[in-house]
Amino acid sequence: MSAELERSRSLVRARLGREPQDMLEAAVVLEAWAGIPAQRALDTGRRLLPLTPAEPLASHAKTAPPRPRRGVVLEGTAFVATVLAIALWAVPLAADLGSQVVEQGLRVALPLTLALQWGLRSRYLGRPGGLLALARHPRELALGAVAVVALPTAALGTPGLLAGLLTVTWTGGTILIRRGWYAVYGVLVAAATPAIFLLPAGQVLAATAILTSGATALAVRPGAAGDPAAPGRWSRACRGALIGAGVGLLIVSDPSVSWTAGTSPALALLPSTVASLWAGHRLWTLEHLIPRAVAGVPVGSTPPRGVTRGPLGALLGSLSRLVWLTAALSAALVLTPWLPSGRSGLLTAFGLLALVTLLASLLEALGRASVAVAGVYAALATELLLRWEDAAPFAGAPLAVGAAVGVCVLLPPVLALLARPARTLATAMWIT
Repeated sequence: MSAELERSRSLVRARLGREPQDMLEAAVVLEAWAGIPAQRALDTGRRLLPLTPAEPLASHAKTAPPRPRRGVVLEGTAFVATVLAIALWAVPLAADLGSQVVEQGLRVALPLTLALQWGLRSRYLGRPGGLLALARHPRELALGAVAVVALPTAALGTPGLLAGLLTVTWTGGTILIRRGWYAVYGVLVAAATPAIFLLPAGQVLAATAILTSGATALAVRPGAAGDPAAPGRWSRACRGALIGAGVGLLIVSDPSVSWTAGTSPALALLPSTVASLWAGHRLWTLEHLIPRAVAGVPVGSTPPRGVTRGPLGALLGSLSRLVWLTAALSAALVLTPWLPSGRSGLLTAFGLLALVTLLASLLEALGRASVAVAGVYAALATELLLRWEDAAPFAGAPLAVGAAVGVCVLLPPVLALLARPARTLATAMWIT
């Protein structure tokens, strides 16, 4: 060994207090402390390492404990109560504005609302400190709220105005719930529900949208405590918005389901909505189950058999919760006088839609949003292609078949991701 190489080894060992782990670490020390040019430092660092690589050591690091989710019950209760209350709005709105206006407005409002909710979640609301980052853009939020009302109104007239007001109300409610202001949004909806039957429904909806916008502005006001998180990439937010829009189009594109003929369709959403909230809470455990599954496994080695039981078990447990709770609540709803007979097919369709939404949400969270987009729009294409010459076999039949196709497309990639937790963890580190 040359004297120069020996001096380099002594310098690296002195600065690190140990042998270098790799050539890059040695090169950094040589470049920083000896002034050696980068390429020469890399060459020297390579020569400092043994020709035979050392055996990889098992990690002994402790995985971080799972973060507690606070306010889950309140959040779920507020959301379900909101769905139930808004289900009652269709009849007075149709009486005030006309069934066709309300039908057209809902066909715009639901996809637009879900697109905004998914996009905001991907960029801001799904990230710790995301609300603080969103609070940095008060002007953009105000202009966005105005545009959501003005653009559909200019394009469609009264149906567009109705769609814009509903979108502002629902999207603002999402931000309020994320902020933890469940009571504020609950009071707004609870006050609007009786008023919409006693007063002109259109005016009540406009007042509710204005009050919700004001509450949202207060919820995201700048100056709150905490550090804002870096927002997600626009590309990821756009893919999230595409997923949300696709789910919304799935809901409103079935011609056998009328959203203005009473409260039946909206009430039929409740069982799958409650079940999906519980199932989604179970999936939250994947945050620590995936790292725990590969803890102690050396890099480059094959994980032992059974290492995937935790992540796959969480998924299967979540899916089973969704299925059996949806079935139980649907059976209970069928026994009530609120849901007309012959609506069991619609309940099944909404249950399958909840499965599609859950799987798409999981894929988006794991950085496979493009796969989620493909699955959701495969379901939508199937639904749009189904055109029976006479009436559909049952209400919700096109939605049920389309959602079943979506489940078949989305489930295999989800299983593949959770069956290889090491690769999933490595790629998820790059999701922003």
